[in-house]
Amino acid sequence: MIPDTWEYLLRLALAALFGGIIGLERELRSKGAGIRTHLIVAFASCMMMLVSKYGFFDMMNYEAIKLDPSRISAGLVTAIGFLGAGTIFARERGVTGLTTAAGLWATVGIGMTTGAGMYVICTFGTIFIVTIQAILYRDHALLGNVSAVVYIQIEDRPEALDRLHKELDKLGLKPCSSKYQRTSGALSVEFQFDHIPCSEQELAQLVAPLVKQPYIKSLRW
Repeated sequence: MIPDTWEYLLRLALAALFGGIIGLERELRSKGAGIRTHLIVAFASCMMMLVSKYGFFDMMNYEAIKLDPSRISAGLVTAIGFLGAGTIFARERGVTGLTTAAGLWATVGIGMTTGAGMYVICTFGTIFIVTIQAILYRDHALLGNVSAVVYIQIEDRPEALDRLHKELDKLGLKPCSSKYQRTSGALSVEFQFDHIPCSEQELAQLVAPLVKQPYIKSLRW
């Protein structure tokens, strides 16, 4: 049975809504792909799914024409790869953007299931994706695996380095590895932490006492 035009519009609207909800969570975390990107991805994938499922009914009456409507949806899943790759970056602290890329790929699934009229599946999928991204994000302290790399530049004096290590111990920060590099009149230290007692967003508040120390010239992560 072919849905009417209003049914098509309803599915497109729902896909845009679900995509926007997923994108809102990414937007709140200041990720590269936010509400607009996820909304457009869900809307477009729903539209393509509608074409794949219903766009060729008028051609089915011709016996000489053999069609495989599923080829459009299969190509859609593959094509989203280039957009996901654009959200992945290699930085000093490692690779970032993998979760956002996976979320975009999953958003395609939301749009496709909405376009197919599988309302329960797309609703549950949206709730599931948002919940997973909101609760089990990489820097969640409940997971116990919050890591960070901190770069500190201090005065090039032995007592300054000893004092820095004592300050880190007071804050509950125990580096698993460290690298040192001397520059003109300063010592640059790179600390690798496998676990910090807070999320990365709260790290600024945790290391605030270090910034006030006169022997510390700069601090970043």
